[in-house]
Amino acid sequence: MMPPAVVSQRARSLTVEGGDGAVHLVHTVLLNPESGTLSVDEHIRVRCSPPTRWSALGDVLIAPGAGAGRAARLAGSCPGALVVAVHRGTRCWLRPGRDGPVIPFEARGPGRPHGMWDRIASLAHACLVAGLPVPDLGPALAACALRAPDGLTVPTRRAPEPRAGA
Repeated sequence: MMPPAVVSQRARSLTVEGGDGAVHLVHTVLLNPESGTLSVDEHIRVRCSPPTRWSALGDVLIAPGAGAGRAARLAGSCPGALVVAVHRGTRCWLRPGRDGPVIPFEARGPGRPHGMWDRIASLAHACLVAGLPVPDLGPALAACALRAPDGLTVPTRRAPEPRAGA
């Protein structure tokens, strides 16, 4: 199965009383290259640093941290989120849903990938809504990042880290 292509992705900040602009309404359109069908996804993405009241309402949660255990704890604390991602520096651990496997990524190239993790997590949500099976998610996100209109840095899948008391 060929991974979907990103036709468009845009995020609009939502005004949150006392917030710092960490809540976005994200609209993504994906194209299935095999069938030619489009999939449209809209979701709420919340940056949980620091945690906000919106964290419980987010479809996609992004937080600083490291490792599969941190991603699992965040997913468990907000079971309504379809995708959670934690990141530190050039590494990100993405977990689809409360019980999904953690998918590690690493950014290549210069620059700070902070915003890239937001886009990757939103792409993961759009791919899941489009019906992409979870085992195909990591390679599909890498392929989407290659073709994304905003020039995402290419993440590469790394071997899972050993679980130390996750």
